Amino acid sequence: MEDRYLFRAKRTDNEEWIEGLPSYDINGNLTEFEVYRGFANCEIADVDSETVCQWTGLTDKNNRKIFEGDICKYYNSEDKDGIAVIREDYAEWRSGTIRQKEIMTPLFYLKCSKEWEVIGNIFDNPELLQGAGT
Repeated sequence: MEDRYLFRAKRTDNEEWIEGLPSYDINGNLTEFEVYRGFANCEIADVDSETVCQWTGLTDKNNRKIFEGDICKYYNSEDKDGIAVIREDYAEWRSGTIRQKEIMTPLFYLKCSKEWEVIGNIFDNPELLQGAGT
């Protein structure tokens, strides 16, 4: 997996998703979110601390970065299909034939980017999980 020290969060002023690096105080409270805008060009943004998600180091079949909290569709001819929520280091299966076999799969088993597609995230698209298992 590639460099995983990239995060995304939702701005509080316009609800735009941005990528950067969070900073925390000694108590674990978010103090700032540094947004990258190119080499030696960054800004500090106010973000909703509940939406800070780390990049998994994986991309989907459309070359879109897969972050924690993303909802992904997965398909291959051997395992069939499934809808999963991406957690810290695993996929939590919510529906599909994979869900019938197991509840969680470590992400390092699922590196095949052509089998994944990000279809939303738990913050903007919770409706994608309604009626999808647990």
